[in-house]
Amino acid sequence: MKTTVFLLLLLLSASMSRGQDVNAGHKDDMEVDLPAMYDKVDDAISQAERYITDYSSKLLDIRRRAEDCSDPGQRLMLTMQLSDMYESFNGDSSLVYALRAMQQAEALGYTDTAADMQARMAYLCTFLGSQTESLTILQRIDKSALSHDGLCCYYRSYMMVYGNLGGNCQIPAMRDEFYRIHHLYLDSLLATATPGSEMYLGNIQPQLVEAGKYEEALKVNDERMNTTQKGTHENAIICYSRYTIYQAMGNSEMAKYWLCCSALDDIRNAVLDQASLLSLADMLNAEGDLERANRYIIFTWECNRRYSPRMRSWQIAPLLSAIEGNFQSRLDRKSSFLTLTSVSLAVLAFLFIACTIYFSRRLKAMAKANTALEAENKKLSGTNDILRALQQRAAIDADSAH
Repeated sequence: MKTTVFLLLLLLSASMSRGQDVNAGHKDDMEVDLPAMYDKVDDAISQAERYITDYSSKLLDIRRRAEDCSDPGQRLMLTMQLSDMYESFNGDSSLVYALRAMQQAEALGYTDTAADMQARMAYLCTFLGSQTESLTILQRIDKSALSHDGLCCYYRSYMMVYGNLGGNCQIPAMRDEFYRIHHLYLDSLLATATPGSEMYLGNIQPQLVEAGKYEEALKVNDERMNTTQKGTHENAIICYSRYTIYQAMGNSEMAKYWLCCSALDDIRNAVLDQASLLSLADMLNAEGDLERANRYIIFTWECNRRYSPRMRSWQIAPLLSAIEGNFQSRLDRKSSFLTLTSVSLAVLAFLFIACTIYFSRRLKAMAKANTALEAENKKLSGTNDILRALQQRAAIDADSAH
């Protein structure tokens, strides 16, 4: 359960620094049409390249504006925007622009912005799986220079680092120590974040799930959804977190439904960090829907390859291998069945042809014998006619003699 919580915290953190628009709200329909949702996901995947191309065009436009901008302050804002926009599209580029923004802020004497960008760099390194680099950056940050949002990012990054270290540690004593530090920084984050904010609610919800307080977790998730615009990447993150609640409750149908919702928003927003499809492929593989699982994991792998060579590779590679192995085994079984069926049909066809030839020859032989028999019958009939004629003449001659 802890590993799931830490993965969720990673995903939630991507939306913390972004603005939100009001949404009409979301309600669960317990009778969901999963085949229809799968069709929507398949359709979105078929159009993924168009979404990526459109998003790339937006990035190119902002890059050009940043390059041509003569105002240092405006250029800094555009650079920060690029880091934010690249966060779910290309992790390495997002890190590059965060570093560039930090340098620009330092040049302008904006110590709080520079410190905030350092905290963001630490978060991005953690998110990309570089825990050592993240700790190095965090240890160099002057906490007193951070803004309120920067301090939240600072605590969040430390929390994520130690959560990831604990999740991957194989030594019980060290794992417990990593988790202890993780919870200390989580407490600091919750004490710093504004109550009711996405940063606050997004970190409260996993704790409720871990404690088994699912109804409370759903209420928190409802509150988050009601303040997030539908169809955005932020909404996709919240849909994913709703999946974790239903997964913990053992409701696989609703869990898959919310994964589909999350995946749809992410694909349509050209998000290449495809956590939702990864989880959905895992569930479908476990249920035996191997063809669909294979399609989704291959798409996820391609997205990850474009997002960051390191990102999620340790998660995707084993699942990709397992799904492809299962899918290939099914194909092999189908191939063996088809081969056996083909051989059986060939044998049956041969027997049919052999029987046809045999019976055809027998029929011809019988027809020939019947013809010969008819000829003999005609001869016999003629002989009988002659005998009858002789008998009649003999009778006439006998009568004449008397």
